Amino acid sequence: MSTLRYRRYDTVYLGAIGIIGALLVWELAARLRLADPVLISSPMLVAGALRGWAVSGALWRDLGTTLYELVIAIGASALVGIPLGVIMGWNRPAEYALDPFIWLLYSTPLVSFWPLFIIWLGIGANAIIALAFLFSIVQIVINTMVGVKGIDPVLVRCARSFNARAVDLFFKVTLPGALPMIVAGLRLALGRALIGVIVGELFSSNAGLGFHISFYGTRLQFADVFAGLFVIVIVGVGMSQAIRLLESRLVRWKS
Repeated sequence: MSTLRYRRYDTVYLGAIGIIGALLVWELAARLRLADPVLISSPMLVAGALRGWAVSGALWRDLGTTLYELVIAIGASALVGIPLGVIMGWNRPAEYALDPFIWLLYSTPLVSFWPLFIIWLGIGANAIIALAFLFSIVQIVINTMVGVKGIDPVLVRCARSFNARAVDLFFKVTLPGALPMIVAGLRLALGRALIGVIVGELFSSNAGLGFHISFYGTRLQFADVFAGLFVIVIVGVGMSQAIRLLESRLVRWKS
């Protein structure tokens, strides 16, 4: 029984051991001055900085700001990207017409749009959300298009043989079949949107996790910088797992 339990949870155990081991090495390197403790900080100092950040209330303000910008950006990307991907997957002329713009966004360094967003939208949340939207929409469009085009044509012909309307064909065949790819696109887009939000906050913001890193980085307070990085990792992993849980519920019919 114990052997089976170990095999079932071995990835969790080994992952935890790896993380704890890395933290111990980091702490020892700082305490024994194998590396400059001012530059690398230490887990204990980072924990103290994180505690002070939370007690002061600034953590919740910065976290709330970043989450607001991230949710708005990924929501807008989904609202625009999923219908666009469906249209491109269903209609070949639409795919050919829109494909150059999609790949242009995919291959362009999107940070270069930041000065334009500052001029058009001003310094603040609007420009940050626009940048994160641009970072994340391509993954949603491409995955949705691939999911729609990957629908088994036999299912489509079968539905049409039973006089299925276009609406029925979309909601009962196309959308359920493409859903795994759509959700995968959302997970990819989430990471990209988080990058866009943090980059925008690094450049021009007075709140948010990116602002926290920028503020303390210029003051060489690296324990606070690592505390900000830790929270960003938690946000990214937590939201990714939430989408993964949503996927498991939405595609339960496949199992």
